[in-house]
Amino acid sequence: MSVLLVGVGADGDHVMPELQLDQQGRFEYIPIPDTEEDTASLTYGDWELDYQDGTATNRVKKICPYGDGNWITDQETIAEYPVHHDPNFEALTFADKKSDGGKGSQIKSKLKSGDVLGFYTGIKRGPDDSDLQRYLYGYMTVNDIHDLSDLNNGGYHDRLREFPENAHTKRLIGAGEPKHEDIVIVDGCEPAEKLTYPIRMSERIDEPPWYKITDEFASRFAVQNGLKGICRKFPVELQLAQSEFIERVDYIRQQG
Repeated sequence: MSVLLVGVGADGDHVMPELQLDQQGRFEYIPIPDTEEDTASLTYGDWELDYQDGTATNRVKKICPYGDGNWITDQETIAEYPVHHDPNFEALTFADKKSDGGKGSQIKSKLKSGDVLGFYTGIKRGPDDSDLQRYLYGYMTVNDIHDLSDLNNGGYHDRLREFPENAHTKRLIGAGEPKHEDIVIVDGCEPAEKLTYPIRMSERIDEPPWYKITDEFASRFAVQNGLKGICRKFPVELQLAQSEFIERVDYIRQQG
């Protein structure tokens, strides 16, 4: 049994202002913008907030779909722009490519049915915080893993359509073509949770990658190979069984 944490989520490269905890320490999960405008996904104007009235447009003032510095600031355009709803905690699905720094290869090699896939991202602790500390904000148990990378074009499209709630399938449905041809899909199941109060994983350091896993998190969650630098591209493997991981998440919740 294994637990793998991957860096996924809106940050200063894709969404501004950067996401932050509210005064109660809660985290409002808002996905990154999709790179494909023709997708069957929800838009920022559709995305209802969990802890306040309104939609994501109340929080998101700029989006940069490609992370290339070309920001969209027009609020009507943002409201109509599709989100890349991945991970999807309602449908319990996640997918990523295997190539070009994608997380698909790690997921395929490290996880199997019954293991846990967790998600972290950079979150500010408040409006005056200048650091994007890394926080664990959700997880899902792995029901099955589907590597689509060996399928031919027609077979790949057909197989991808078998996961209609996945964000990559919505790209295919909307645009007629998938963006990537080497997707690994995680079919999730319970136990799973989008955490109301995310768990801090990192502390600031003065050299690249600028953040490292805290002693407390490394010890409590049995980080494999001990302390390490952390950024969105670094999967973090935990030497824990599914039940141990969930027990430790629950313990931190109970401590408030």
